[in-house]
Amino acid sequence: MAAHVTATRPYPGLRPFDYSDRAFYFGREDQIFSLFRMLEYSRFIAVVGSSGSGKSSLVRAGLLPMLESESTRAGGRTWRFAAMQPGNAPLARLADAIASLAPPDDDDLMRKASIANAVRSSSFGIAEALDNVPDASGASIMLVIDQFEEIFRYEGPRMRDDATLFVQQLLEATRTKKYDVYVLLTMRSDFIGDCAKFYGLPEAVSGSQFLVPALTRDQRDEIVRMPVEKAGGSIEPQLVERLLVDAGRAEDDLPVLQHALARLWDVASARPGAPVMRVGDYATIGRLEHALSLHADSVMASLPGKELAIEMVFRSLSEIDREGRATRRGRTFAQLVDETADGVQIVRDDVAAVVERFAASDCGFLVLSPPAPLTDATLVDVVHEALLRRWEKISGNDTDDGWLRAEEQDARWLRGLSALAGSRR
Repeated sequence: MAAHVTATRPYPGLRPFDYSDRAFYFGREDQIFSLFRMLEYSRFIAVVGSSGSGKSSLVRAGLLPMLESESTRAGGRTWRFAAMQPGNAPLARLADAIASLAPPDDDDLMRKASIANAVRSSSFGIAEALDNVPDASGASIMLVIDQFEEIFRYEGPRMRDDATLFVQQLLEATRTKKYDVYVLLTMRSDFIGDCAKFYGLPEAVSGSQFLVPALTRDQRDEIVRMPVEKAGGSIEPQLVERLLVDAGRAEDDLPVLQHALARLWDVASARPGAPVMRVGDYATIGRLEHALSLHADSVMASLPGKELAIEMVFRSLSEIDREGRATRRGRTFAQLVDETADGVQIVRDDVAAVVERFAASDCGFLVLSPPAPLTDATLVDVVHEALLRRWEKISGNDTDDGWLRAEEQDARWLRGLSALAGSRR
């Protein structure tokens, strides 16, 4: 995850707000409270919305701080929470999330091993894993599964089996009476139909679904103005108006808006004195329509001689799925090197340089898990699908198909060759 939002950088850019960014998260008070109220009658909640609607931010920077607030209030529930993304190892990520609920002590490694074994054991694995978490029985446990749609990308029997066990554990955890477990997942609305792949999941999602609403103009105004004011700067009213008008027209409007605001802040804070975000800077960054693409182009230009490596890295990290959706395709660094480095035009160091530059805090187009240092096991992923749709190098334009379409065509060609070879056997 990129650097936390602070008074020196009050906008997160393309990534979602996280729990640590809560002081600079504005505009969602009504939705936070509505989501909190749902916990009174449901232990399984699906937060659903379109790509870029603010699902992750609402939960991480909105709901979780409210749970923490209740924990400090007399008579309130004592909450303990952990957030995770399935990535390419949902059971391992789940075990890590549960382990994070326990305070570290001398038995930390033994506890983690016991939790991991429990999660691998059966559909009752979460309750069995919580047996290893001190005082879990006296608390309300919130497990946040962010970007849940990642499990729908898994291929191969083992990955599908892991995904099935993962889903069944989440459902079973909310039924157990041994612990007060809540499961909250965030999911893109265009993946709702994929829930039918897992027994019991469609009923659970349909039974307690929170559909993230569009923001009103006043709420968007808060998102634009209040972080810069909290950071001790200001923004010209004309710029606020331009941003509000343009953001209402855009797909992925919230992450794209936050990215543009971060770019405007960078320009403003480079000038002497208190930062003033000016309407004259808006055209300089490319407006909302082109700000993301221009920024990515400038980052690419900062790596001369590595254009091919950049292309191959992003082709490896993205794909068009069977429904025609541009999706992220997280890979470990080792997998990324295997798929992109040929030892001649592209070597391992080229791939590392590309990954580290595009994951840097002044860019944040890639996210690393864990964040540092970069190792073979590090999971590398595109921070948001908006990059796949907005950077013209990836998405294409009137004269160029773009890397994503080229990757799809290459994959189709390889499948055709494989089918042809099979027919000749």
